[in-house]
Amino acid sequence: MMRVNLYDVVIIGAGPAGLTAGIFAHNKGLLVLVIDGARLGGQLRSLYPTKPVYNYPGYAQIEAGDLAGKMILQVRGEGISLVEEEPIERVSLFENDLFILESSNSEYRSRSVILACGMGLFTPRTLGIPGERELEQRAVYYSIDELHVWREHSVAIIGGGNSALDNAVLLHHQDCDVSLIHRLREFQAERVTVEKLERIHTKVWLGWEVVAFDETDGHVSLQLRNTGDRREECLTVDRILINIGQKTNNDFLNQLSIARDKKRVVVDSEMKTSTPGIFACGDVVSYPGKVRLIVTAIGEAATAVNSVEEFLKKKRSEE
Repeated sequence: MMRVNLYDVVIIGAGPAGLTAGIFAHNKGLLVLVIDGARLGGQLRSLYPTKPVYNYPGYAQIEAGDLAGKMILQVRGEGISLVEEEPIERVSLFENDLFILESSNSEYRSRSVILACGMGLFTPRTLGIPGERELEQRAVYYSIDELHVWREHSVAIIGGGNSALDNAVLLHHQDCDVSLIHRLREFQAERVTVEKLERIHTKVWLGWEVVAFDETDGHVSLQLRNTGDRREECLTVDRILINIGQKTNNDFLNQLSIARDKKRVVVDSEMKTSTPGIFACGDVVSYPGKVRLIVTAIGEAATAVNSVEEFLKKKRSEE
């Protein structure tokens, strides 16, 4: 192990919940570390940085990546310790009731832990078809990082959920020629999202699947097959965006002796888990009436930090 540090609280996850918890903990005078296995900002930056956020107070509309960036800027400005691209692999209880958090190359010790890791590390689901791997990050993409490089291109979007339809609308407003391909006969997106799509001019291929990619004269062609009558067609575009979901990994949680509700962590109204000293907030938690919104995660983070403070005070009084 390269580093050994002792903190009052280590926060695992640097999305809105984790970053907010870091700010509140720092303001309470706690020595805090915020660590993430991917990029700082969580899903807002890693999965849909250009997606508009409409339900965050103070902004009628703001891109997810910009909102995350503002949070990160505030955390950095406070001088809070941040680590990214370092997945935690194990959390265990050490002597004197200290927690040890291990990554592949570092070890951290802490008096308490806040789990703010959402549904874990995300990797995009792939189609697994010929030509996909060869064209990744050259013509085939799984998210939109820099919106301006997509402008005025022809784009095929593969998927039928909210992300696929939201990106279709987004790219339409960037003067892109958008084709939306979904293997089912109906979209799986929310009705309001489908209605937004219906208000713009987009080519829609419902009931078609993509069976292969090929590169031709600087463009990429998609071999399409109708899932009903098995007819085949060919579509040629500049870029391909695959939005068919994500695979998640939160394996380190399986090693913890905490109550779970499927993949989520059970907490009480004070964001306490079943293990003293471990708290949780954000998308990773489960409790009756839970609403999965950014503003909810932020409120839970404040509650979790208050509980950490009370926990540490009680420990000190017992020593």
